[in-house]
Amino acid sequence: MSTKRHYIRLHNAVFYAYHGNQKEERDLGGKFHVDVEVETDFTAAAVHDNLGETVNYEYLYNIIQDMVTGQKFHLIETIAKRIADGILETVEMATAVRVAIRKPGAPIRGVVDHVEVEVYESR
Repeated sequence: MSTKRHYIRLHNAVFYAYHGNQKEERDLGGKFHVDVEVETDFTAAAVHDNLGETVNYEYLYNIIQDMVTGQKFHLIETIAKRIADGILETVEMATAVRVAIRKPGAPIRGVVDHVEVEVYESR
């Protein structure tokens, strides 16, 4: 029996939101960049050319947007975990999900382009 692993990815979805451990970050906000990878089997969708037989990436985008812009969190780790959980809870065809969140200009002493967290969850 063969295992089919197909991936649907959204790269660099950018949102302005109000997350951070410091009060100023939560008051002023900043940009957050999100990547999501969903593992699935979209063989039937490809054969039948039917969106209803695969993971709709607009639906994924909406989950990401709701999680990033709908609330304020202290940690980007929290956002990443909630996105992963939200996808696995609502997207039946998803067998695994990887979420990476980048925060440019994080308030640390030193020069970095961005900080990033990544979470991987599977059924």
